[in-house]
Amino acid sequence: MSLRTRLLANLPFSKNELNLLIASAPIRYKEYSIPKRQPNKRREVSQPTPEIKLIQRWVVENELNKFPIHESARAYKKNVGLIANVLPHKNNRYLLKVDFKDFFPSITNHDFRKFMIGTEFSDDDLHDLSQILFKADHKTKTLRLAIGAPSSPLLSNILLYSLDSVIHDHCKEIEVTYTRYADDLSFSTNRPNLLTSLYENLPILISSGTDIHLTVNIEKTVHTSKGNGRRITGLTITEKNEISIGRERKRILNAQVFRFKNNLLSIEDIEKLKGYISFLRSVEPEHINRLIQKYGESTILALQR
Repeated sequence: MSLRTRLLANLPFSKNELNLLIASAPIRYKEYSIPKRQPNKRREVSQPTPEIKLIQRWVVENELNKFPIHESARAYKKNVGLIANVLPHKNNRYLLKVDFKDFFPSITNHDFRKFMIGTEFSDDDLHDLSQILFKADHKTKTLRLAIGAPSSPLLSNILLYSLDSVIHDHCKEIEVTYTRYADDLSFSTNRPNLLTSLYENLPILISSGTDIHLTVNIEKTVHTSKGNGRRITGLTITEKNEISIGRERKRILNAQVFRFKNNLLSIEDIEKLKGYISFLRSVEPEHINRLIQKYGESTILALQR
């Protein structure tokens, strides 16, 4: 049974509607930008139309979930959060952080089709999947993964399985811990000077692990150590090798809880604060007790989801 037949049997589209949606899927995106953490920088986001999102989600749940994801990949996994990306590094003294430039758009439909050679999908299926999963880049006249498509995260993990394997195996040989959270690669060890040579060899490891044209963002490369502060994907590893949200985030959080207690937050900000309290409970639950002592149990209970 072809992919298109399976889609017709499971989604609320007629044959003509589905044919039109697949044919036009790469251009059915709304584009906008959001602020980055860096000052005066913005991230381009491409949001698929609801119909294309529905098809992409069905493909993720029924076609892509069967492919393996390497244990080193920590993002976009069910019941796996940011803390799982930090825990393996917490007892290591030296840390190297590397970032891929333009991660999702670096992955093209040609990379996908090459990866899928030898799978159960026919040429027609792969054509339809390329249309459904990739966005048209009008500048380069190519199809690329979109930041904002619900299928892009899982697909990136699938396509980087070989790269994760190559880097993981190399790191294991030289006593380095490796994890990847989307485009953020983290390496740690207790052996001095080892991460410098690893960084120099990283382009070779990348080229041997994947044909995807991935480029290291030199501006975001960070070498650090226990004495200079270790932060991975927004979380801090303290001098005592404990995982924390960090002093600055605690300061902001305390201010928000104070504003909530005094009825100074909007409904939207209250929902954000509730989400962050929930996140805090999973990362640094002892700080919840400090908030209770400072602002009262009733205040913190009101922020529990």
